[in-house]
Amino acid sequence: MQIPISKFQEQGGRSRTDDLDFETFREQPLDEHVLRCLGYMHDIEYQTVLYTRELLMTPAWKDPQFTAFITLWNCEEYWHGQAIGKVLEMHDRPAHDERLIAMREFGKRYLFWSPAIFWMLGHGIRRFPAVHMTWGAINEWTANAAYNRLQQIAGHPTLSELLGRIMRQEGRHAAFYAAWARDLLENDARSRWVTRQFLVRQWDIVGNGDVPRSETAFAGAYLFGDDEGNALIERVESRIDALPGLSGLNLVQNAIRKATDEVLATEGNVPAARRAATVDLTAETDRVTA
Repeated sequence: MQIPISKFQEQGGRSRTDDLDFETFREQPLDEHVLRCLGYMHDIEYQTVLYTRELLMTPAWKDPQFTAFITLWNCEEYWHGQAIGKVLEMHDRPAHDERLIAMREFGKRYLFWSPAIFWMLGHGIRRFPAVHMTWGAINEWTANAAYNRLQQIAGHPTLSELLGRIMRQEGRHAAFYAAWARDLLENDARSRWVTRQFLVRQWDIVGNGDVPRSETAFAGAYLFGDDEGNALIERVESRIDALPGLSGLNLVQNAIRKATDEVLATEGNVPAARRAATVDLTAETDRVTA
């Protein structure tokens, strides 16, 4: 059953950051590899506005519930990018417009054509809404797992609080996408078949194509390439398996395995994740991604 947009409106909005002491990052700077992952996350959160542009090219724009959701989703993701950018700035790293201009220059060829591509997908494939809502749910589940794992690795109190707030909003996004996907897949064998084909052939780590492949591969391998990370991915896989007609795909695990192989081939090794033994966020992930 789809989640009423009114519930999303009541709970949504800008994630608060004015009570967080970002100066702690000067006193306790983050590890180089954590910062690299945060740079990737910053870029993907900010990219949402361009995803919104693409989705509005599909016939889904006719549905007020859909347009209300993506408006709120876009707004919340924008503020996630702003917050992560503050962390990068505290480490004297490029953030906000400086990174975004470079990112859009990197992807300018695809970004020029992407509205036309989505117009054709949306108008040429009747079951495309099922593909999109399922894809969105998987991306939100994996994003939540990535934030969770970064909390565990960094063990930084301020970062943990910030990412926890982002995760709670990402969890609501995932719930909305997943509920809509279930409704579209439940009693439509054609939707299940089309969605499965798209996922098997096209799905990859969030942001692939929007940022250099080296960055998506590094984030996937660094965050999920060990036992602790794999445990989080298994939870994502169980949620995908629970969607009608999508069991047994192993999408995320296959993508992480491929990313790990690429990092090993190009960088020689996957840096060992520094674990904070006192941080156990499994329950939090289960709560916000249900």
